[in-house]
Amino acid sequence: MSDLTSAILKRRTTKPSLYSDRIPDPEIIRENIEISRHAPNHHRTEPARFYLLDSDRIQKIGKLFGEILAGDLSDPSLVERGKKKSKEWGNAPGLLIVTCLTEINSELVRKNPEVADEDYATCCCICQNLLLLLANCGIATKWSTGAVWKHPDFAKTINMISPKNERVVGLIFYGYSDQKPSARALVPIKNHLKDFTSTKD
Repeated sequence: MSDLTSAILKRRTTKPSLYSDRIPDPEIIRENIEISRHAPNHHRTEPARFYLLDSDRIQKIGKLFGEILAGDLSDPSLVERGKKKSKEWGNAPGLLIVTCLTEINSELVRKNPEVADEDYATCCCICQNLLLLLANCGIATKWSTGAVWKHPDFAKTINMISPKNERVVGLIFYGYSDQKPSARALVPIKNHLKDFTSTKD
């Protein structure tokens, strides 16, 4: 089994609550971000933007998400869920936010509206590259799509470059963990593959 095959098969989501207090060296994260950027990118737009947060901003993001989940505070269960998530996110040793920046009013996008979807696809490829690279370094990750960006203070908290043109692709929590995730069983490939090269009926 190749190292790449092994990484793809073994990498699993690990919740921030299961990370140790040990903080991965930011230089390792930066190096792997740089490598991960080598992904398919039509028109060479380089749409991915990265926000590598310090502990203070991680706590603020946790607080904002807690407020989003709690809503108008009328539902005690949602308030409690908000508190739980705020603590879990805020205590994470590492958090990288990846966004997709597409200049909506650019000449390229006006002529080719599909560029916006192509840019987003590129950013998703970059995120997967990064998860595998970090796993290879022994760093556990969770790619979250919790909609903290709906909070009116989100863009300001991370000093977002161009809020009108950026959409969040994922919040990548990372840290060290002793958890050994179990293998995931998928349905048979024949259920999802229409293979016209097969000689069988």
